[in-house]
Amino acid sequence: MAVLEHINTKLGEELLEATLDESDLTLVTFENQIIGDGSVPDASIQSSTSLWFETKTVPNSVDLEQIRNHLSGLRQEASDTQRLVVLTPDHSRPKKLDQIEDDRLVWTNFDQLVDAAESILARDHGSAEQSLEIPTEREAFLLRELVRFLYEEDLVSGREDRVLVVAARKAWPEYNAHGLYFCQPNRSFKPSNYLAFYTDGEIKPAVPAITSTIESIELTEDALEEATQISPAQRRRLEDGIATLRDQNADRYGSEQKVLFLDLERGFTLEQPVQNDKTASESDRTVAFVQGHRYVSASALRDNPTTTSTLEN
Repeated sequence: MAVLEHINTKLGEELLEATLDESDLTLVTFENQIIGDGSVPDASIQSSTSLWFETKTVPNSVDLEQIRNHLSGLRQEASDTQRLVVLTPDHSRPKKLDQIEDDRLVWTNFDQLVDAAESILARDHGSAEQSLEIPTEREAFLLRELVRFLYEEDLVSGREDRVLVVAARKAWPEYNAHGLYFCQPNRSFKPSNYLAFYTDGEIKPAVPAITSTIESIELTEDALEEATQISPAQRRRLEDGIATLRDQNADRYGSEQKVLFLDLERGFTLEQPVQNDKTASESDRTVAFVQGHRYVSASALRDNPTTTSTLEN
């Protein structure tokens, strides 16, 4: 609620529409020259939607009596659109809710909320449709903090069977040199146990486990020496990585980066690379399987698929 209160209304509508799978959710309407009863006011600002939320932070904890009471109270609201949103960490809709037949009842989970927020964060002025709102720097910060909070509270499901697949033209050789993954600081990822590298039109066979993360650190010896919130093991690995970056005169040396610490022994290795056969919907033209990052199932990847279409299916 604090985030919605401090982002613009259009962006809030788009976030809620994506989370609730609603296509025309209008929180506030602005109209000119309203025809009234014997008068024509110059303009009006109206709220036409009532959204009530019941949030659970523990799976399978929906209380049907509580939900029925909420719906009864919602009926007193004088609004055109009424929704009771039940937000839970369950992977799928709780079966209990099937006992209530009411079109105003909507279930969603934190996974969908995170997906909606990350979709908005991925927008930029060069790629977003004109009809979509681009978040300001402050709004993007608030959305990133919301996503991070949900991750830290372990409200997003699927970590154990999730592989983060990253576009890895630079990251693949860096991993082989340092056993680390670098990216822009504070970049949001869903909680994932593993990381895979996509480059040269294929997912590489090495799928290391993600053992820990530093959200932001300057890749210099001085900054590492001053850093206090890192473990001795992280410090040792970063010392080696920073020294190699310095010796190679690499672009990352001296920059602020997010760092993922990786361990192949705790991960797994595929029998062969997974070749990309993804094509554009309107043609047979091959397109990248990963642009930025995406997620795949660890169990599906462990089956050693030969092509990426198997993973998508």
